[in-house]
Amino acid sequence: MSKDTDIQMRKRNMKLFPTYKKIAWDYLFYYSIDFLFLTQIKHISPADVVLASSIKSLFGIFIQIPANVIVEFLGRKNSIILGNILNCLYMVIFMMTGNLFDLIIAKFISSLASSIKDIAEPSLLNTSIPPSKYKSNIFAKINAKGASGYYILGAITKIIAGFLFEINGYLPMICSLLSLIIVTIISIFFIEPVKKQKSINKETSIMEQLKDIKEGFTFILKSERLKALILSASFILSLLSILVNYQTNLMQEIGTPAFLIGIISAILSISSSYASKKQDKFNSKFKNKSIILMALMASISTIIAGMLGLKAKQIPILLLLIVLAFAISKFAHGMYYTIMDRYFRNFTNKDIDTKIFAVKNLFVNIVSAIFRNNGFVFVE
Repeated sequence: MSKDTDIQMRKRNMKLFPTYKKIAWDYLFYYSIDFLFLTQIKHISPADVVLASSIKSLFGIFIQIPANVIVEFLGRKNSIILGNILNCLYMVIFMMTGNLFDLIIAKFISSLASSIKDIAEPSLLNTSIPPSKYKSNIFAKINAKGASGYYILGAITKIIAGFLFEINGYLPMICSLLSLIIVTIISIFFIEPVKKQKSINKETSIMEQLKDIKEGFTFILKSERLKALILSASFILSLLSILVNYQTNLMQEIGTPAFLIGIISAILSISSSYASKKQDKFNSKFKNKSIILMALMASISTIIAGMLGLKAKQIPILLLLIVLAFAISKFAHGMYYTIMDRYFRNFTNKDIDTKIFAVKNLFVNIVSAIFRNNGFVFVE
């Protein structure tokens, strides 16, 4: 890659990434409504919905290595495009689902899309930033800008989705699909930051990628700091991902209408957005204590919300305290992703970054599957 081409690539990718992440980080018009859509429109039991989510985590365990091979073989840009196309397919199947089996098929596609994107996206940003002593800070700021924008858009779309759901349960899902199509188009404009040096046949390439992954895993497992970081990330992210469904389920159980759930979810997204903007100050102040503080905020606030939920039907005012507890949890949620990606980026280079993100995702899915398989019965 020539110097001018390299500069053009870095400028394009660094400028486009925050805009892309604002729309592409996760499904818009979807969360909080997805649970209601499946239970009220498709008449799938809450236990089956959470079971499907736990099975998605199991898929994530076995998909990580194939996903890493796909990223290494296709490149970061093409893998991101593929992941977004798979997300569009997921949303179509999700809307057509009629039973648990259909939902599991949809979750498999979603898991594959997430695994590919979770490896390719941070890797593309990391390799697009020019080497310097400020690279970690630049990475965190670009990532945080995109995350903060996503939470704001998420807040707006959740309010809209709540009202649309009252009109027709399919409308929020259609809007989500349209946003995914826009995301796929945007991803086409990235420039691949790492060019392949040679062209070889497909079978040889896959064998070499598997060998590279094995070497990458060995490197990671020899680093005590990296192992500790992956373990803590697995537990915290598993808790946060499980809470997405449990928070909606709790509000539904105490009789909160769909449009109000949408408004509450929007408020929680604003909390996450604010936290994402403040991640640099939070990390600078608490340094290596940041992770444990985020974990305590999420866990303690969730316990309080659950206890208040036991009496919320009899004492409606407790809903306000539940929302406050959830807001604290979402504050930790908003900070977690940017800070944790920043920590992982410190261990990476263009040769090892995809392996590190793949191992992190592998352990996250293992822990999340264990948590979900031991917790889904509580929503029956």
